[in-house]
Amino acid sequence: MKDIRLSLAWITGIAVSMLIIGLIMVSPVIGLADSGDFGRVLSVTGLAVLNPNESYENHYFNYAHQHFGYGGYTLGGYISTHVILVAIAGLIGRVINGEVFDIRVLGVCYSMFFVWAVALLVRNAPVTNSRTNTLILASILAVSLIFVFGDIGYIAYFQSFFGEPFALISMLLMVASAIAIASTPNPSGILLALFVVAALAVATSKIQNAPLGFVFALLTWRMLYLRPDAKWRKQVWIGAAALVVGSALMIVVAPDRLKNTNLYQSIFYGVLKDSPNVSRDMEELGIPRKYAVLAGTNYFQKDTAIPQKDPVLRREVLEKLSHKDIAMYYLRHPSRFMQKLDRAAANSMFIRPYYLGNYDQSAGKSPGAISYKFSGWSQWKDKYMPKSAGWYIGFILAYYAVLGTLWRRSSSRRLRLVAETLAIVALAGVFSCIVPLIGDGEADLGKHLFMFNVCFDMMVISVLTGAVYGLIRLVERRSRALVP
Repeated sequence: MKDIRLSLAWITGIAVSMLIIGLIMVSPVIGLADSGDFGRVLSVTGLAVLNPNESYENHYFNYAHQHFGYGGYTLGGYISTHVILVAIAGLIGRVINGEVFDIRVLGVCYSMFFVWAVALLVRNAPVTNSRTNTLILASILAVSLIFVFGDIGYIAYFQSFFGEPFALISMLLMVASAIAIASTPNPSGILLALFVVAALAVATSKIQNAPLGFVFALLTWRMLYLRPDAKWRKQVWIGAAALVVGSALMIVVAPDRLKNTNLYQSIFYGVLKDSPNVSRDMEELGIPRKYAVLAGTNYFQKDTAIPQKDPVLRREVLEKLSHKDIAMYYLRHPSRFMQKLDRAAANSMFIRPYYLGNYDQSAGKSPGAISYKFSGWSQWKDKYMPKSAGWYIGFILAYYAVLGTLWRRSSSRRLRLVAETLAIVALAGVFSCIVPLIGDGEADLGKHLFMFNVCFDMMVISVLTGAVYGLIRLVERRSRALVP
């Protein structure tokens, strides 16, 4: 009998495709305005601003742009595999229209991978003893994925040059392929390659994510005994090695300029921001007192008492300290770190940046206007989710407790691999919350916590799916017990 999940996966893929087309690709086209990040991507991908004489307000923040121009390919300091996909989209755009690049070309590229990830997750939904119950469970998973990740807060990113959609889709594909590998009696090398490429894409989407690659390599190693043949084991070792090497290279090639920028934020817009005793904290970190005037300032702020790029500041502070010193400070002062976590929690549930417009100016919308179509999940999170770090810590600890119980009670390597994959999702979420605080202070927290949103939402869906699965299995056991 044909697996009902396969048919539902196709239906889900078609439904997601139609949703994306209706939400962001038909007039008025929806995207995200530039907050100042697009330039570093455009400069290395052969794309350019179409109208460089546009006013500052219209170029940034107020309006998204449907059309861009083409330019030369230049080497810059922006290190991310995200630019590879954008460059490919640019090449496709040149074939379609050599005069103007339509952002929807990039949107289609992201959408194809997104549909693939969602369909793969539905295709490998948990199986029950009943075809009908399996259909119910897979349907709940499909609807949850569409409602949560099909939200305009996520989808609008597809038609922008931000790196967030690249990280989102890579994470979804990594988890989907890992679960597919665990669910398949004889997993293929193609599935393994998809997992490794997706995991590497997450780790190299931004420098802050690079350490995650080492954890993903451990998960790859856990797949070693899913097949007994030597070919599979060789492929697993190659995949694990690729993740370790790729992540290490991402850390090594990080530009010093970027390191100094982030370290400034960590110190002056992190540790010293809202400090109850600035002088004491500066003394503890070994920072000369004359820099107290910079406490609470960020690297991009203008007219500071001492310029952020001052060579003396760089020599006396930024070249003497490191992010390790910031991490050690917070270890010595856990109450200060909890204060920062509470600040992060207050900004953690914003999927979309509400200060960036969604419409091209040609749509005739007011400056900064955003679309609320299919925004039920993002709006609910914004209005009703707790803003306390303690709540999220409790949720994550409970999540790990349940996964740990399932792992201990199961003797199946495959089921354990699923639990380990979900545990890594939670770990990635924790990592995505802590690293920005240590690595960039409180700068642009809402945007930096995008991956925390992704991981949290995946955790919510897994909890819902697991709860329904457990309920179905309980009903099935009781039904069998009643049969004479």
